[in-house]
Amino acid sequence: MRYRVGQLVGVAGLIMVTVSASAATRYVSDELSINMRRGPGTSYRITELLAAGDRVETRSESNGWTEIRTEDGDTGYVLTRFLSEDPAARTRIADMQQQTEALKQENAELKEELSEALSGSKELGETKRKLVSENERLSSELQNLRETSADAIRISEENEKFREQIMSMRSELERLRHQNEALQSRREGMKIGALILVGGIVVGLVLPLFRRRRKNSWDSL
Repeated sequence: MRYRVGQLVGVAGLIMVTVSASAATRYVSDELSINMRRGPGTSYRITELLAAGDRVETRSESNGWTEIRTEDGDTGYVLTRFLSEDPAARTRIADMQQQTEALKQENAELKEELSEALSGSKELGETKRKLVSENERLSSELQNLRETSADAIRISEENEKFREQIMSMRSELERLRHQNEALQSRREGMKIGALILVGGIVVGLVLPLFRRRRKNSWDSL
């Protein structure tokens, strides 16, 4: 009974001299584990073991003891010297390892993206080369078409000139044919006239002789 009364008096005294501290985040220092007790002293029962690196929230501090609240919501007291504002080394190492793994993963992803980009660049280069080659081929075909078109236009113009010359020659032939027909007709007329003239001359020469012979025949009778 006296022991309990002494504990109560001690607790009351501690409460009176306790310096209230604003809530802050602390970490269990690099110890294997520390005891969290029900009250601020080694005489209080241990309620939980906290591992190095565990994060806790401080509530108050007095006489080397700090009232804390764990992440699970449990409250108790631990020695203040076992708390640190910075995470424990093993926790920092674990965090750094996680960050390292994350960076490695990110690096691998970036390398893969870079490889894909380089592959895409090669494909783009090949596509560009094909497009340039195709453009050159089309340009050559276009030039050939232009030359062929120019030749076709020139040939068409020459054919048109030949056609006009042929039409002119046909007209000239037709005119000459008409002239020949007219000359042929005049020639036939001249032949007939010449024959008539020759016939008249012959008749004019023969008829007097015939009359003379006939007269002599009558005279001899």
